Amino acid sequence: MHRLRRLSAPAAEMACAKHLCVIEFITGGGLAGGPLPGVLAHEGELMLAALLGELGAIPGIEVTTTRDHRLSPLSGRARCVTIGPSDDPFAVWGRCIEDADAVWPIAPETGGVLERLSRLVLEQGRQLIGSSPEAIAVTASKHRCAEVLRRAGVRTIPTRPLQHGIPNSDSGWVVKPDNGAGCTETFYFDDARALRAFAAGASNHHGYVVEPYIAGTPASLSVLCRDGRAVLLSCNEQRIGRQGDRLSFEGVVVNTLRRERPALEPLARAIAGMIPGLAGYVGVDLILTPSGPIVVEVNPRLTTAYVGLPEALDINVAGTILGVFEQVLAPAPWAIGTGRKTVEVSTAHRPVTTRKGETFSPFPLTKGEGSG
Repeated sequence: MHRLRRLSAPAAEMACAKHLCVIEFITGGGLAGGPLPGVLAHEGELMLAALLGELGAIPGIEVTTTRDHRLSPLSGRARCVTIGPSDDPFAVWGRCIEDADAVWPIAPETGGVLERLSRLVLEQGRQLIGSSPEAIAVTASKHRCAEVLRRAGVRTIPTRPLQHGIPNSDSGWVVKPDNGAGCTETFYFDDARALRAFAAGASNHHGYVVEPYIAGTPASLSVLCRDGRAVLLSCNEQRIGRQGDRLSFEGVVVNTLRRERPALEPLARAIAGMIPGLAGYVGVDLILTPSGPIVVEVNPRLTTAYVGLPEALDINVAGTILGVFEQVLAPAPWAIGTGRKTVEVSTAHRPVTTRKGETFSPFPLTKGEGSG
């Protein structure tokens, strides 16, 4: 069986020469002056811990990260800069970026945060481990991204701004923020009257999009992208829950949809070719239906599925991603085949512990919380 290499040679060379700054927005101080949402904080903790663990296994690499003042200290050898309630997080990040050779941002697209962080990295002349700000701008808008993919021939969910009316549907509707992350403020309606009442009372009416509900298997792709090319790492099944009219992301089973790989590899390559600037790790959410896959959205950043990839594929995924930025990505022999292990990553009912032993619980959901 062919497998991805545990660590590509270019990645190892890069690691020895690089001081890498990792910025996880939620746990890294982006919300230090306000409430810390439990769901997003938990997912951020999962991704940060997995990434720092892999980077720590690469000889010679030096890592700096930041930390919300309320959260417990990180374990491991990464240097950690604490951000307090009166600090300007972007000012602190700017200093950390200045001291680094390369920067790996993990942030939601919501409010332009990921795009702003990525632009800051490039403005300071540092290497960005991630997609370009231009690609982020396209994918941050669910409506815009769906239109770009649809015009290029990719099947997407018909997505329109809520103020443009309700599309026809026999199975209900999904309403969510146009630039939201995961299931943040995502609602399901099976009654048009209830949906119209929601639209009439929505304070952020112009920020929502509406889609017909599509029955099928919620899934995601973990993809490596560079220069319009793509390598599919794994096909994953998502766990989506429902409490009343609110949908929630409850986890992902990584690498469980291996039989779907032959049908989904062309889709991954097509998306990489249609959105210039996608680079490094990219997540694609989709629905598997009897008539084929339908794309929901594209996430130009680490997703929760990344947490299970190292075990599922038996490789150092972070090292492989770093290698993408040291060479032109091509469908090379090292990318043929994947591990056969399935790994479940749960995001439900996992509180985040603070320095004082307090917890931020993901449930019950409150407005503004969701999944990434």
